[in-house]
Amino acid sequence: MHRLITVALAVALGLGAGSQAAVPFYDTYQLQCRANFGAAFNLPAGSFFTSSTPAINNAGQVAVNLVNVNVPGNPPGVWFGQGGTGQVKFVAADSNATIGSISLNHLGRAVFPQNFTSPNGVYFYDAPSDTSGLLTTQPIGASSFGTPIVNDLGQVGYRVSFLGSNAWVSFAGAPPVAFHAVEAALDAASPYSFLFTPSFNNSRQIAGKVRLGAAGQTGENRPDQIRIINPDGTFTIIAHDRDSDPNSLFLSFDNSVALTDNGWVAFNANLFPAGRGVFFSNGVETRTIAVNTAGIVSTIESFGPAASASGLVAFRAFENNTALRAIWIGDGTTLRRVVREHDIVPTDLGPARIDQHDASPVFGGSITINRYGDVAFNAALTPPDNNQIEWGSGIFVALARTPGDVDCDGDVDFDDIDAFVAALSGPAAYAAQYPDCRWLNADCDGDGDVDFDDIDPFVALIGS
Repeated sequence: MHRLITVALAVALGLGAGSQAAVPFYDTYQLQCRANFGAAFNLPAGSFFTSSTPAINNAGQVAVNLVNVNVPGNPPGVWFGQGGTGQVKFVAADSNATIGSISLNHLGRAVFPQNFTSPNGVYFYDAPSDTSGLLTTQPIGASSFGTPIVNDLGQVGYRVSFLGSNAWVSFAGAPPVAFHAVEAALDAASPYSFLFTPSFNNSRQIAGKVRLGAAGQTGENRPDQIRIINPDGTFTIIAHDRDSDPNSLFLSFDNSVALTDNGWVAFNANLFPAGRGVFFSNGVETRTIAVNTAGIVSTIESFGPAASASGLVAFRAFENNTALRAIWIGDGTTLRRVVREHDIVPTDLGPARIDQHDASPVFGGSITINRYGDVAFNAALTPPDNNQIEWGSGIFVALARTPGDVDCDGDVDFDDIDAFVAALSGPAAYAAQYPDCRWLNADCDGDGDVDFDDIDPFVALIGS
């Protein structure tokens, strides 16, 4: 029977069908933890993550840095969990310490910077071994550490400061680090007067916004570029602003970017002569994900976007017709809303509304995504019918539903046929063959089940 269905599908599709990137739908939101002064969820009451950006990996594990853990001294810490459960896994020994943005690789290792302590450095939590500690204080002489990102090889790329002058470096487990770029104040031969927040990938590349000039030439009139820089200092220019290239469409760039494993960079930019947008580029091709001069988004917020190698880019922006804050995802062709201010989401207290008691932002920090398009985000919560009662803030995962991408490789093509046939046998049989995928991705007619009624919609998706 399975063979007959597979053959029938192949015949129905013909030989000329291509593949397409699939932008997911979102209707399932999973609470990971909730912070509040009173009763909290998966967190000690009185512990907070405030404006922290949660990290998510392909296994659906989530980590977030805590501003404080409600233990004596209120030191900062790290929360780690998966599937709606989790706990604090790291507490700083020094109450004066700060823990910055966290990253998480697909093997369950989280890294984060710890400063104003002894020693300052990059620290880690490793889920498989349930261990944590200091990873590195390299390079020698560094005074502070920022935005470390760990790849699946265990390499870490980050920005270090030498008493106010910065470098982009990567660490591969043992000294010395590789210096990808340094500011001119550290090396007069460097073309960079300032290095902004970096991103890092599995190819040991660092991407980010760079400002060109000699030491001290850091004004907004200096040329800015977005570059991917290798460990030996060689680079690819992804985009220029108009100070770098007077013919550029980009007036200026936001400070944070997202680098994918296949060498694409997502970034926010102000446009000439007006407008603002989110873009995705490899230096040869540039895709427009969204602009605020047309379409469904208006103000694009100044938080760095997130991106995946499958071509999905997520970002924060206001919805045009409601003036409400929202999180969006797109691929340059399709743009969809992930979640919006005033949406109702499930919590340990029952249904809650993403809301604030005043006009404060309802989302904290930025967002991250995994290969499946799941989006981790931080949102303020109230009861559904009374936003003057605060239920604290929650870390959520918006679970992607991608009809037709039944093998979970990020697109819809002939490779999905066998997986679709397996899904017709039921969730157990499907899970045995595709344990890391979602059975309901085969629900191509959107009725909440997978059956023969999904065949025609699946053929339409795969053949489009």
